[in-house]
Amino acid sequence: MQERLKLKSTEPQFPWEGDKLFAACNFAFGDLFRNLPAQTVFDGQIHVPTLLAAAGAIAGFAAQRALFARADAWPAGMHIATTKANRIFYFGGPLNDMLVPIAPEDAPLRLWPVAAGAAVAAGVKPPGIEPMFAHVTGVIGHDADFYPSPSDARPRLSGLDLLRQVWPLARDCFDGKLSGKVMRDEGVVPQRWRPVV
Repeated sequence: MQERLKLKSTEPQFPWEGDKLFAACNFAFGDLFRNLPAQTVFDGQIHVPTLLAAAGAIAGFAAQRALFARADAWPAGMHIATTKANRIFYFGGPLNDMLVPIAPEDAPLRLWPVAAGAAVAAGVKPPGIEPMFAHVTGVIGHDADFYPSPSDARPRLSGLDLLRQVWPLARDCFDGKLSGKVMRDEGVVPQRWRPVV
């Protein structure tokens, strides 16, 4: 059997590099990369703010699912907010910890280091975390449709509508139902890696 190509130490690596199910993560990432843009086409063109919001919605919901999958009981510090429109939102320290690492060893499993690193690599200064969390809290408190902060780069769909549209694709990618189906059970991405895939 041919040995797998190794990345050079100077080349960027995926957070799941070295995990026993790295191939499942690679397939899921490739499937999302190839198929997600088509879900964000409006007027015959990919709408970049919608594509970025879709990726964020998938990562955020995957973080929530990963948290609940690893917890034997309701995580201490988690709260539920039900809006006047009967929308349910989860928030609290444990979910924040799934997005922003508490300890350096958690960084590869958390969304913020991956997203901020990509922004820096592209020459963009990442926004502050506190204003983003405050924005989400404010939107939930006002029972409004959720849109990311920058009003000049608004996606075409609200966060919940966007998640409803793209989550079935993401779930199929994570569950190995596209390219990963050639691997059978080994094609399923573990919950812990889904937020960063």
